[in-house]
Amino acid sequence: MTIGYLLDDTLDKNDGVQQAVTTLGEHLRRQGHDVHYIVANTKDSKLKNVHSVGSLVNLKFNGNTVRTPIKASSKKIKEMFSQIDFDVLHVQMPFSPLLSGRVLKMSPKNIKKVGTFHILPYNKASEYGTNVIGKLSNKSLTSLDKVYAVSKPAKEFMNRRYKIDGDILPNPVDYNFYSRYKKKKSNKTEIVFVGRFDKRKGAEQLVKAFSLIPEDIRSKAKLTMCGKGPLFKKLNTVSKHNDLNILFPGFVSEEEKAQYLANADIAVFPSTGGESFGIVLVEAMSAGSCITIGGNNPGYKSVLEEWPETLFNPDDITEFSKKLVQLIEDGENGRLTGYRQHNSVKKYDVSNIADQLLKNAYI
Repeated sequence: MTIGYLLDDTLDKNDGVQQAVTTLGEHLRRQGHDVHYIVANTKDSKLKNVHSVGSLVNLKFNGNTVRTPIKASSKKIKEMFSQIDFDVLHVQMPFSPLLSGRVLKMSPKNIKKVGTFHILPYNKASEYGTNVIGKLSNKSLTSLDKVYAVSKPAKEFMNRRYKIDGDILPNPVDYNFYSRYKKKKSNKTEIVFVGRFDKRKGAEQLVKAFSLIPEDIRSKAKLTMCGKGPLFKKLNTVSKHNDLNILFPGFVSEEEKAQYLANADIAVFPSTGGESFGIVLVEAMSAGSCITIGGNNPGYKSVLEEWPETLFNPDDITEFSKKLVQLIEDGENGRLTGYRQHNSVKKYDVSNIADQLLKNAYI
């Protein structure tokens, strides 16, 4: 089967949607399928069959600086379809009429078209922007044969704003990749954060909560915060001025991320909102038996709902700090929860997600 994954972004970045798409695509390639990626300008990707058909500009959206496409090249799209006989086009939603919508419009009518909806807006402004995109893409949306949303909250938003129904199919994670890394011995409770250093991801709240932990308890723990972003320098400075001894390794590779998560006794993700799923939660739970805790937003709830005690309000710094203290002091209870999380998360493995797509959407 020849499958084209359609994304209004570059593959030079490895954000959540890119991770989901390439994890799925490369798994299906290993299964013998002919996989292609149809994207905006991509220069550094080491993946095979990458077709760059458009360019990008940077805009503020959903609490982040996001890349949005400008008009895709009709010539490149026509050449691609003349050379490749696709069976399926799988588009990531919401999408722009200037790139993915244009590809769908120009695609042969016999191609099966599938969509996956990834967004849950962070605020009213981003919800309005997403709604506008949906209206502009209305004709392309009607051409889709099957639509999924990555979580129940994402599906509800898609139903409400796009008037589209669909099934829930979570983002995939390579469980075997993350679970093969072994925890390195440490004489301290290892607390690990992985994410972008910005307001939405709660990095600043984590540093504040960690600073409120009494010194005699904090000395038993080590906080590692992986990633970069606009708050990176500020939080480094706060750590140094307050002798918090937080480790900031910066941007880490997938292999390094997996090892840090495997080392964790507490994996913490204090996102304040704008999460449609929570792929990093699934990665952490796949990596080992550490307890994974997250901000009490709808997307993270959809992943952690079996363990309500692992959800918290990141903006309540006092309670956030108390939760960290509790987990540092009661490590055994955290390990038991982490063990249950680790066993439960296998349902998100890419092999299961791919099988569902092949059976229910692609054929």
